[in-house]
Amino acid sequence: MKKMIGALASLSLAACGPQIETVSFKDGIPSQEMAKLDVPSTTSQRIDDGVATVRQQSYGDLSGTWLVTGGTVLVVNGATLWTLGSLNFVAGFEPTSDDGTTAVWGPHTNEWERTTWKLTAVRTAPNAFKYTLEAKPKGTADSEYAAVITGSHTVAVDDDGKAIKGYGEGRFDIDYDKVARLPHQDSKKGRVSFHYARPNPTAAVTVDVDLKEFVNDDAAPNSAAYRYSQVPEGEGSFEFAVDSNIHWFDLSKIALERWSIKSRWTSTGAGRADVRASGGDLASPVTMNECWDTKFRSTFLDGSTPSQTKWGVESEGCAFVGASYSTR
Repeated sequence: MKKMIGALASLSLAACGPQIETVSFKDGIPSQEMAKLDVPSTTSQRIDDGVATVRQQSYGDLSGTWLVTGGTVLVVNGATLWTLGSLNFVAGFEPTSDDGTTAVWGPHTNEWERTTWKLTAVRTAPNAFKYTLEAKPKGTADSEYAAVITGSHTVAVDDDGKAIKGYGEGRFDIDYDKVARLPHQDSKKGRVSFHYARPNPTAAVTVDVDLKEFVNDDAAPNSAAYRYSQVPEGEGSFEFAVDSNIHWFDLSKIALERWSIKSRWTSTGAGRADVRASGGDLASPVTMNECWDTKFRSTFLDGSTPSQTKWGVESEGCAFVGASYSTR
């Protein structure tokens, strides 16, 4: 009977799968690579003036919509690197306390900064964590701490329950209303939410970013959405949408239109972008479509407005035939 009970217990454990390895708190903080966007590029590529290029380019010139895509990726990556860099900087020190369930780093102040940071991570599973990065002006009371970054992260594990370092999924939020209260920070306001998934070295990477009531240089808050997907060494896509007045030159038309672009590319870098604006002062949606080759040179341009310049043959000059617009 004892042998039978032991055998049944072994079968029960086996049915539950392998035991998941307990991950250290330090490895439970997502790295900068976890949510970084990677797009094909060339060393001669300029991605800081894409909108102007769209207006002035000709057949065979560097694709303007690709430059807009690359420039937007740079903006998103900037926020990502700042956020995860801050987390990993603080987590690079030895924890002030660690009881196995909760770890605390700090308070810590850089010599060149006037901000004090404190990071708290709570284990919710052997390979899963929730964390909060708090900050306050140096020398102020602890009551001045504000949660500038909150998030959660689950480290990926293999079939044997072993952690796959550098891979996983999670989310984090940046509260710029609180960041702006810190010394030497700009005047951004609003909230930015990131959700990322990098399951393993061969699976597609996805990163979703949402801006809510976000204010940067403009006086009015806006919302925006970004969606990124990339198969390692394979096809990828990036789409983003934002509310903006495309009639900025006409003071009689001040309503905001929903402007979106969806770019797709192959493993060679050749790709396509489909742009659409709708709502606001537009009676009907306006679209533009462009394709580029492996050197990011425009091979096809089309659009819905009569004044739109057009060139190329879609079936010959496009890696993807047929438009695919963002649904954001």
